[in-house]
Amino acid sequence: MRQTVAVSPTSRAPWIQRVGASTAGTWLAALLFIALPFIAANIGTKLFMPDAGLREWRNLIKALVLIAGYWAYVRFWERRPARELSVSGAGAELLAGLLLGGLLFSGVVAILTLLGAYSLNSVGTLGDLGAVLASMAPRIAAGALIEELIFRLVLLRLLERSFGTAWALAISSLLFGLAHLGNAGATPLIGVLLGLELGLLFGAAYLLTRRIWLCAALHFAWNFVQGAVFSIAVSGQSGESWLHGTLTGPAWLSGGAFGAEGSLVSVVLCLAAAGVLLRLASRRGRYMARSGTLEA
Repeated sequence: MRQTVAVSPTSRAPWIQRVGASTAGTWLAALLFIALPFIAANIGTKLFMPDAGLREWRNLIKALVLIAGYWAYVRFWERRPARELSVSGAGAELLAGLLLGGLLFSGVVAILTLLGAYSLNSVGTLGDLGAVLASMAPRIAAGALIEELIFRLVLLRLLERSFGTAWALAISSLLFGLAHLGNAGATPLIGVLLGLELGLLFGAAYLLTRRIWLCAALHFAWNFVQGAVFSIAVSGQSGESWLHGTLTGPAWLSGGAFGAEGSLVSVVLCLAAAGVLLRLASRRGRYMARSGTLEA
């Protein structure tokens, strides 16, 4: 049995149906509905809300604009409900993503500690933990949601229609990694590694459910535990943290200035987790053929 993903409405004029069914039409619609409003929101918030203290509000506005644009694209162009944004069953997927992301990065830190690459210097109070949660959680959550909407719901999903799941996952993962090349400590090799480990991991989480919640929660937990708990730079960026530790050793082990995401330990653990998720997705028939249908 094969399930069609996109529905072509018969109420449209024939030429609109032809454009809607074409690759160029799909990407043009995504540009108009999603990309342009997001770019406008990005520019507008920087112009009218330049204060650094308003960063969380800027990110919230951009995330809401991105969600609204994506919903409008799905609703009015693809002419179907945005099931990938439905809150029904979201709680279980969010919890699973939080647990997996937290445990996965804690595993990275445990191995780095055993190898002598991470050392804990001090532990904050419970009050410090509350302050870190209030300060860092909104920022990290908005960033994770924005990236998952762009790289999974838009790029991965639309690339699948032309290339199928395997190639779409590879391309979107590589683009995810290369998008971080402007961060401190990033190199072309780290960009490829980031796509290989986290691009594949988050992409696999999306494929397993075909919804936003699992991959977004996994992304959030990975970043939060990394930066706000263990004080390790997240893709080269630092912030407030509860525990205070340091990374030492060769760059292939510690990740250097980019942080533990550039470590071989992270690459191995994330690839293993991605392999499990991809296997589960395959068993559930979540892979898509080039014809735009899910394989049963």
